[in-house]
Amino acid sequence: MTENNPESQGNSPYGQQNQPQYGQNQPRYGEQSASPYGQQSPYGQQAQYGSGAGNYPGQQGYQGQVTENPGRTLGIVGFILAILIAPVGLVISIIAFVQSRKAKMGNGFALAGIIIGAVFTVLGAILIAVIASFAADVAGQIIEACQGLPTGTPVTVQGQTTTCP
Repeated sequence: MTENNPESQGNSPYGQQNQPQYGQNQPRYGEQSASPYGQQSPYGQQAQYGSGAGNYPGQQGYQGQVTENPGRTLGIVGFILAILIAPVGLVISIIAFVQSRKAKMGNGFALAGIIIGAVFTVLGAILIAVIASFAADVAGQIIEACQGLPTGTPVTVQGQTTTCP
């Protein structure tokens, strides 16, 4: 191998006079090389920033991209649908919440969609029951008023005129 000679490589303003140029004096497999950050790599390769070299034993470096929550988008859709179409939004929000839990992540939109969807579904069921009860009462009054009368005869029930069936 040849020696590094600062005069042959020129003076670098960045303090890397003694660094080999590309293709010159490259470390061979199994040899130790110095990192530009002052850290030694046990495999003869230069350690890169965040690679875990130089950290405390047992620690790993930066692992790259953070994992995206798999139920996030579905949670937002479920939240919106929980307001517009409560039972559908409730089901979609539950699915999104389960997906997020499997990935060990939270999902506030899915949780809010579950709560809003459940409340609106219960309120909707109560409203439908009240309307059905009122409609059944009115229908019973019309049938009672029309007993013994021929079809098409006008009768008045609760201030409204209607014809007998």
